[in-house]
Order: sequence, then structure tokens, then C-alpha cells
Amino acid sequence: MTSTRDIKAEEHRIIICLEDAGVRPTRQRVLIGRLLLDGRKRHVGAEQLYEEVQTSGQHMALATVYNCLHKFADAGLLRQVKNVGDTVLFDTNLSEHYHFVDIETGAMVDISPADVTLQKMPKIPDGFEAESIELTVRLRRKTTS
Repeated sequence: MTSTRDIKAEEHRIIICLEDAGVRPTRQRVLIGRLLLDGRKRHVGAEQLYEEVQTSGQHMALATVYNCLHKFADAGLLRQVKNVGDTVLFDTNLSEHYHFVDIETGAMVDISPADVTLQKMPKIPDGFEAESIELTVRLRRKTTS
């Protein structure tokens, strides 16, 4: 069982993390931070996170969850990753990596950069610099015949 002291220490850690990123630590943001900034590497959608908030016994509007996720992404605490269709997931893994996406389920799995070889990059237009490279391999189950 988690002690009150442990919970307070975790909240303090999240508050410092948010402040260091320039994000005002509101009650809602601290709660979202406790769910996402715990060291686990995962991909989460707003609706999934909303359910986690509700399961934790807290109440928060879905719009607030969306706002927190976008604020965290803008501050560099999460990365937005395009998923299936128009959906976006938020990635807690900020290290360089790529993704496999199951186009039927939307499940996303990290690919290590060590498993990818890029032989040549295109010439970047004058006046620009590369900010990042995104690689997503969209997977479909093989049909058996």
C-alpha cells in the first residue's frame, strides 16, 4: 500500500517536473502527470487517459484531459504520434525511436533506432533544418488462404 508520504513525494516530483517545463501545476495537471510521468514508456489516447482518471476515483472532463495532453506535448513532456486514421496518441518515451502500428487495433509498439538503417537522407531545403525523423510502419495481419 502506498503511504501518504509516498503520495506527497510523488506529487512534489510531478510539480517540480511541470514547473521545470514551464507548465503551471494545476490539480488536474498534477493528476495527469502522476498517471503519465511515472517512467513507464507507453502510448496513450485522451479517451484512455480519461478512463484512467475516472478509475482512479477522480473526476475530470474529457476536454480537460485533451487540454492537459496538448499542454504537456507543447512543453516537451510528451510527444504526439499519429496513429490510425486521424487519431493521435501521446508517447511518454521521449528518446529517439520509431513505431509499428497495427492498423486494425491501433496498437502501437516502439521500434529501436538500432533496428533501423537509413542509408541516405534527402537534401533539406535551404533555410531549414531537420527537427526530427518519424518512421511509422503500419501493419496489417496476413490473410491466410
